Amino acid sequence: MKIPKVSIIIPLYKPEREVFEKLKEMLKKQTINAEIIESWNLPEVESMNAGIKKSKGEIIVILEQDCVPEKEIWLEKLIKPLEDKNIAATGSYLLLSEERWKKYSLLLRLLIIKEREREDPTMNMRAPPTDIRACAYRKKDLIEVGMINEAVKFAPDADLSIKLRKRGRIVNAGVGVFHLHNQKNVSYTLKRLFSYSEGNGKMVRMHKTRLDNLGIRLLRALPFFGFLLIIYGFPFKKYFYLFPIYMITAAPAIHFVNIFGFWKGFFSKQK
Repeated sequence: MKIPKVSIIIPLYKPEREVFEKLKEMLKKQTINAEIIESWNLPEVESMNAGIKKSKGEIIVILEQDCVPEKEIWLEKLIKPLEDKNIAATGSYLLLSEERWKKYSLLLRLLIIKEREREDPTMNMRAPPTDIRACAYRKKDLIEVGMINEAVKFAPDADLSIKLRKRGRIVNAGVGVFHLHNQKNVSYTLKRLFSYSEGNGKMVRMHKTRLDNLGIRLLRALPFFGFLLIIYGFPFKKYFYLFPIYMITAAPAIHFVNIFGFWKGFFSKQK
């Protein structure tokens, strides 16, 4: 079967040099060729849209600057499901290597420990098919839905997925990228988690029942029930020995951030 022309768009703003070099090296090793578009120094969504407009491919892959394909076959596997006309988009697993994870302080490791479960296939690996960081789309579909909404400042991937689901299913392609985002420190990570929760609240208010996993999103923002979800998501199989420390440090902090971030976003005036 003829392989469609693929364009990979990488929105870039002050990338971490070592990570970006790894990314470029892995793209050179992919089993199929692709047009690489580096879209520099614009706000993230505007950068993605600029790349889409410039691209020549039938298939658009958006790959963020801190996401490095795990294997040489990543691109081939990522676009394969799009041969099915009933599928509108595909996504990748987000992986956090143990080597990277162990570079952080204990508290920071505990705050992001759930990301470790995505790497181990024997654990409850979570597949975020609507995550915009390493996904593939048909260019014509993106054009017809108006590309990525630049007016949505929080969770543009959720907004895009709602539009695309009218055209077909969104699936995980079963391939991964190492998400090598520099967490910097505990304060930085908590602010990021708060921002995600705030965006989640805005999306629930804006889209309501059209969102994926609406019940889970709401439970996460409720006292006690949200805490139970945090405990349920802990990767016990591999890190059971860290659970007591997690219970009295990271879990309460994450719960607090989830509650206040969500409701701040939910009740704030939409921009």
